[in-house]
Amino acid sequence: MMRLFISILAMIISVGTFAQSANMVPKPVSVVTSEGEFKITNNTKVLFNATNDIEKQFADLTSDILKNATGNAPKFAEPTSNKKGNILIQLNNPLHTKIGNEGYTLSIQPNHVFLNANTTAGLFYGMQSIWQLLTANEGTTLPCMEITDYPRFGWRSLHLDVSRHFMPVEFIYKYIDYIAMHKMNVFHWHLVDDQGWRIEIKKYPKLTEIGAWRADRAHLDWNSRKEPVKENEPKYGGFYSQEDAKAIVEYARKKHVTVIPEIEMPAHVMSALAAYPEFSCTGEYKPVPPGGVWPITHIFCAGKEETFNFLEDILTEVMVLFPSTYIHIGGDEATKTEWEKCALCQKRMSNEGLKDEHELQAYFIKRIEKFLNKNGRQLIGWDEILEGGLDPTATIMSWRGTDPGIRAAKAGHDVVMSPTSHCYFDYYQGNPSLEPKAFGGNITLKKVYHYEPVPEELSPQEAEHIIGAQANIWTEYMPNGRHVEYMIMPRMSALSEVLWSPKEAKDWGDFSKRMKSQYQRFDKLGINYATSAFQVSAKPELDTENKAVKVSLSTDAWNPDIFYTIDGSEPNAQSNKYTQAFSITKSGTVKAVVIQDGKQKSQPLATDFIIHKAIACKVNQKYPNSKSYESSGEFALVNGIKGSKDHHDGNWKGFNGKDLVATIDLEQSQSFSKVSTGVLQDNGAWIFYPTHVTVEVSEDGQNYKKLGTVKNKVSAKDGERQTQELVLNKKGKGRYVRVTAAHLTSCPKGHAGEGKPGWLFVDEIIVE
Repeated sequence: MMRLFISILAMIISVGTFAQSANMVPKPVSVVTSEGEFKITNNTKVLFNATNDIEKQFADLTSDILKNATGNAPKFAEPTSNKKGNILIQLNNPLHTKIGNEGYTLSIQPNHVFLNANTTAGLFYGMQSIWQLLTANEGTTLPCMEITDYPRFGWRSLHLDVSRHFMPVEFIYKYIDYIAMHKMNVFHWHLVDDQGWRIEIKKYPKLTEIGAWRADRAHLDWNSRKEPVKENEPKYGGFYSQEDAKAIVEYARKKHVTVIPEIEMPAHVMSALAAYPEFSCTGEYKPVPPGGVWPITHIFCAGKEETFNFLEDILTEVMVLFPSTYIHIGGDEATKTEWEKCALCQKRMSNEGLKDEHELQAYFIKRIEKFLNKNGRQLIGWDEILEGGLDPTATIMSWRGTDPGIRAAKAGHDVVMSPTSHCYFDYYQGNPSLEPKAFGGNITLKKVYHYEPVPEELSPQEAEHIIGAQANIWTEYMPNGRHVEYMIMPRMSALSEVLWSPKEAKDWGDFSKRMKSQYQRFDKLGINYATSAFQVSAKPELDTENKAVKVSLSTDAWNPDIFYTIDGSEPNAQSNKYTQAFSITKSGTVKAVVIQDGKQKSQPLATDFIIHKAIACKVNQKYPNSKSYESSGEFALVNGIKGSKDHHDGNWKGFNGKDLVATIDLEQSQSFSKVSTGVLQDNGAWIFYPTHVTVEVSEDGQNYKKLGTVKNKVSAKDGERQTQELVLNKKGKGRYVRVTAAHLTSCPKGHAGEGKPGWLFVDEIIVE
């Protein structure tokens, strides 16, 4: 009995230490390590009986995988009873029920390797594990272990928008490789949007002759590339021929990746309507927009029968190119003002008994769904298609948070979770001041890793409708493949583990340790990955008693060596090594970096701390700020801490439709010569600079004298995310200082929120 206990204990310890010895991503379901290793030599053979084309294709891939890892292409031979020194690969007969269609078992012994699975997909994922094990070592050695592995979810997906920026065919092949190496299995190809039609349709050649090209205004910010467009402007664009599409689909199939095309409707189709304006409500020609469009009103006409004929013709050609069960039809962000004015749309509503334009969109989607179903395909779309009801065969992609996914699952729809909170890889992944321009938000590697696709609100039966999740890559700010790589890597590594590995096996510390080997693999493949996880963030805490700021430094990297300075100079390995929190007693700039293996892993984040006359003084606000943007509480406006360009960083107080009127009690009458107010503008988030800031002073808190007003000179239409200090340079004296920042009463003309109140964000009021 004691021997049995010791054996079980040894097994538990062995499994627990696996991550350190194997360094695989995603983590397998079950691993038992043992002593020894298998060495691949020039004499090592792969024993595999390939009896059909699919198995022969797998054998070719196996040869490529092993050559990539070891530098030598192994010889293949028929399986024999003598496995010694060789790698035996075998399909199960009978099937191994536990591992399903994509699982595998892998046994590595000192004298042989045995990989088996129920399908070539499982064998392929097993070979990916072998490649990872080899690349975590010197390339020819496999540590001894027993692995049983299979995915948690059947849908493990990465999306790519090629409309905003066209990606060459060569990069699409790379992208599929990245999906496959992470044991993901779906490539969602966003081929159509307002800014470009990217797939050849033989019956409608103008879709690519006209719709694939737009005015080239790369020198402007995406949302500043407005109409009108001149016909002689230089053009930007491109498209995939039908032969390109077929080749890509076949390439993906060999790597067990399903390509799902997206043909948007009824909105996000200005590229199509530039080519065929007769399918809009107005028939008006509008060129392919060169940049951002909002709101999206120029959409397909739901009242014209010709519109549906046009779309069915397109989908017929698309279905020939893409054998996937699912066809994605978009269905999101359709502003229906043209439908409201269109006589044909109104007639359609009357004839079909539809009460409003939302039901008209439901009619539109259901009609396309019936066409797809008739052709043996299933419809998938963004969660807006839920509005108005759908056939249960339709699958929903829940992007507007988790609530639509919950509603869809409860209604019996299969759901792919893709919320903006965790799965939008066009969002920043580190501090915006250190990152290339991104769409907004902030989704770190750690945040992706902690994502749980199955909402707690679902019963076990309802939870079965959550078939997986997907990361979305919208390319407004990604002009080329290298930039796309930077935005997806390493976050897709985190998502791959969320989707493959058991929920109970998730361990951030363990994952971050294994990422060291993953970064080495990225280096081997020449991938332009982000090192944002190594960025050092400074977490400040106001020391009210000593009128100082206590600073803690942290990073998402595993066991980092952090070096810092407090005088604004560039840190290096000779700078202060961080061991514990430290105090800032006078104004300065903290900069910190991680140095690993003698290399600086990221740019230093500069964090300013201002020790001024109002620090840690009581502040009275006439109007409360939003509870969603409290910053750090009662001393937030006088804590010496500046905010970044990210309004979610916890250092900003936000006011919606209200002025900031803040009265600071300096505790005694003091002289000063400057009052600065830190403010933020993020046009896309409806945050605008105040129109002006007024400063007043008082000795008794009752009678105030105006010192002066500073006007904002930056246009509210400026789309660049930015901060500034509105500074009043004027001598004053008093105990109380009152600062009024006047909010912009409504979003500017042409803005998505035109006429509605905007937000005012303030981080610090500095009295010097």
